[in-house]
Amino acid sequence: MDNQYGQGSKQEHNKYLTFLLQQQPYGIHVENIIQIIAIPEITPIPQTPHYIKGVINRSGRIIPVMDLRMRLTLPVREYDDRTSIIIIKAHINDGEVVMGIIVDNVLEVIDIHNNQVDELPSVGTGIENRYVEGMAKVKGKVITLLDTDNILSKEELLKMKNLQKAH
Repeated sequence: MDNQYGQGSKQEHNKYLTFLLQQQPYGIHVENIIQIIAIPEITPIPQTPHYIKGVINRSGRIIPVMDLRMRLTLPVREYDDRTSIIIIKAHINDGEVVMGIIVDNVLEVIDIHNNQVDELPSVGTGIENRYVEGMAKVKGKVITLLDTDNILSKEELLKMKNLQKAH
């Protein structure tokens, strides 16, 4: 299928929001980002996984919040004035789940060309492959590109969706 420029539908490059976790750069495709906010008061929810910090109220909408460090089994650290919540959407079945992910520091939006992205090496990364879309080499740095649809399992995404409905 051709796009409006007469080329194939596969884009040559994509825009990613980059951020840090434990001084390592990560990226999320901008099409999955709704908003970036400072950390507000988070209401804890009992009987949720340890990486689910609770929920926040954004303009009357209840949004579950996950600590991405904890989800990726990175060492926990105190939040500071650089810590942010990126509100993202993840796709599940025929709908989407809106959730916040806590990151150490938001950096910038960058273009990453398809030829700069490799698959995740099978050993030594310490990150489950299902979370990762690829590894990008940009300006001498390696950026781990996260797959927002797979940061949580389908069952976990359904639970997040139910958290939104319950509050």
